[in-house]
Amino acid sequence: MFSGWDEYNLINKQLAELVRSLPDSPLGEIISYVLSTPGKRVRPLILVFSAQAMGGSAALALNAAMAIELVHAASLVHDDILDHGLERRGSQSALQRFGPQASLLAGDWLISRSIELMSHYSQPVISTFASACMDMSEGELMDLSYASSQDEYYQCISKKTASLFSASAKMGGLIAGASAQDVARLESYGTHLGLSYQVLDDLEEFLGLDQGKSSKNVSVTLPIIYSKQYPDDVARQMCVKVIDEHSNLAKKELSLSSGRYEMLSRLESIVDEMTHRGLERCRLQKSLC
Repeated sequence: MFSGWDEYNLINKQLAELVRSLPDSPLGEIISYVLSTPGKRVRPLILVFSAQAMGGSAALALNAAMAIELVHAASLVHDDILDHGLERRGSQSALQRFGPQASLLAGDWLISRSIELMSHYSQPVISTFASACMDMSEGELMDLSYASSQDEYYQCISKKTASLFSASAKMGGLIAGASAQDVARLESYGTHLGLSYQVLDDLEEFLGLDQGKSSKNVSVTLPIIYSKQYPDDVARQMCVKVIDEHSNLAKKELSLSSGRYEMLSRLESIVDEMTHRGLERCRLQKSLC
């Protein structure tokens, strides 16, 4: 679905140009490998669509969208180092292919380049980006500490995952000069989408569904927390309900927003694309644990 949008192709074109400009060096090889693996580009699309919904242009938001994708790529590299990741997006992880030291430095390069891309935006946009990056680091550390309760789990995924979805939507609104009310609604949309997506991701892992990724370490997730109190099938149904609730709240925030209907509809379709197909698989699948 995403590949049918011009903005998706524009983002991939910019990434391809970045890859072509990389130095002919071991570090350039690793970064090229990380950026060349196929991805949905959901976060940069959210940023661009949010800007366009509020009257901005894709061109104005493109550098910020690129920065979001680069820092997301860096977070995946670092996440695989922390979790001893074996596979990512259906391919061998950078950690397995190049080792921890080289992968760590590649992630650092991606973050540094994202800072350069953000440097020409207004202070509120830069601050939003920086806060999301700091939240992601804190969330990763919380994940390593192993959440033992539902509240701790939500604190972790709010920072580790939802923060970048939220920042993407908020930054798009800020870049377009949207009203404070619309910026807040976009930010809330991103938060609920991020929470819904992460619970679904954790549920798919709990059910043993193929996600194109694997690691040696296993986090304590909401399905695991529920399964300690209820039968696995009940835990699955409870997680499905949580995913539905956050997806619906994300859509509600969009329905209350002003702006271009076409772009708000695209933002809504991202919610469906990120959750609907996975939910259908989870509703039919019994836990393999």
